[in-house]
Formats: sequence, C-alpha cells, structure tokens
Amino acid sequence: MKKLYGTLLVIVLAVALSDCSTTSTQEEEQGYTEATLGNEKVTIDPEKMEEELVGLVNQHRTSIGLNSLANSAPAYKYAEEHTDYMISHNVLSHDNFDWRASQVAEETHAVSVSENVARYYASAEKTLEAWVESASHKEAMEGDFTHTTLSIQLDKNGRPYFTQIFIKVE
Repeated sequence: MKKLYGTLLVIVLAVALSDCSTTSTQEEEQGYTEATLGNEKVTIDPEKMEEELVGLVNQHRTSIGLNSLANSAPAYKYAEEHTDYMISHNVLSHDNFDWRASQVAEETHAVSVSENVARYYASAEKTLEAWVESASHKEAMEGDFTHTTLSIQLDKNGRPYFTQIFIKVE
C-alpha cells in the first residue's frame, strides 16, 4: 500500500510540476522590448518592487474572486537563484524549471508549482499589465495556488529581471 501511495505521489508531482508558463521566447522578447520603449533611465528598488508586484498580483486575483497568495519564504531562494541565472546568461528563460519546482515542492510540501519570468520592466504596474495580456502568464497568475514568492534582481545596467513562483500547498 505504501508503494502505491509513493507511485501516485510521483505521478501527481510530475503532472503538477509540468505546469510552467509556455509563452514563446519571441513573444516574450517582443513584450519586453515594448516594455522598455519610451522608458527613461530609472532607479529601481528591487525589494520595494517585489512588494508592489506581489500586492498587485493579489489585487488582481481578488478582483476576479480568487484568494490572495501568502508569501512562501522557503521558495524565495529558488526564485532568486533563477533570477541570478537569467542575469548571468543575459537571457529570459525557464531553464531548469523541473528541478526548481521539485525542490520547492519538497521543501514546501507543494502539490503544484508554476512560475512567471520577465525582464526590463521599469514598474510593477507594467509587469502586471504584460502578464495579464499574456495568456500563459495570466494562467499561472490566476491558477489554483495558495502561496507565491518573487525575486527581482538588477543586472549590471540596472535593468530588472523577475522570477515569480506560484505554489499550491494543501
């Protein structure tokens, strides 16, 4: 019986962990290029923007009848590591999502994990707007989740990169 439960858990996690945003890189790059058009050089406080964007995501969710997401402190290190990875490779990606999601699931007892990434947006409002306009990002943001964490880090030119992880804990 224990072996059956273990097998079922592995299957459930495999299905849940494959729930990653799938917008094409070309579509994402176009959105990010548009996000920076007309933006003058601004100084960004990543920690403040993290708070603002999580607040905006929660406002969006509650405006459509969904629950607010609680903060997941244990998952932050994985969002931060991925943000640093994107900066170091100068790329927007979901590289290594399966590993990251399995680590988050193990530490938080999550049954489902998803993520959104972005770069170059100069405000929390513009980032949310782009995610709402992208079907796959919107799906992740409006998914059946209970917790979230968000890492925003700046590259050497002061441009922000974003990794938001969504988690469902039962």
